[in-house]
Amino acid sequence: MAYHGAHIAAAAAAKKRKLDEEAEEEKMTKYNDDNTEKWEYKIVRSESGAFRNPNVLAALVEEEALAGWEMLEKFDNRRIRFRRPVEARKKDHMLPNGVDPYRTNYGGSLTKIGVMVALGLLLMGSFLFFFLAYRGGASFPIAGAIPTIAILVVLMAVAAVVAVARSR
Repeated sequence: MAYHGAHIAAAAAAKKRKLDEEAEEEKMTKYNDDNTEKWEYKIVRSESGAFRNPNVLAALVEEEALAGWEMLEKFDNRRIRFRRPVEARKKDHMLPNGVDPYRTNYGGSLTKIGVMVALGLLLMGSFLFFFLAYRGGASFPIAGAIPTIAILVVLMAVAAVVAVARSR
């Protein structure tokens, strides 16, 4: 019961933080009618706060520049505001494959990464349990499956790395 209450409180706090950030962004963003006819704007977000790393920030700015976006301001380590001329839309069809001119999320979801880490730890823990039991001389019917379990653990680790890399 206490866990459920903590989960609800955490979700409410996350929702309040998001609403506060949106209100802050609206206050910080000063548009006039002339700006919105010539420019389009977007905010790119990173759940993990990846923009604290100058190399990640430089890579983001370089990637966005491919579609004509220029960085206007860094709100914090999780939010960057960009703008580009409305005319740049006409060149979107010429962008390299995989470049989304309207992406607003950078990096993997913390939930997705957490699930992959938990699954990997579960598999590694199972492997370690059976490995130690097998070395201890215990006779398990599944002892012969240890190499298969080891291969599955390696494949899951590779899949997790690929999934995280693709989510950038």
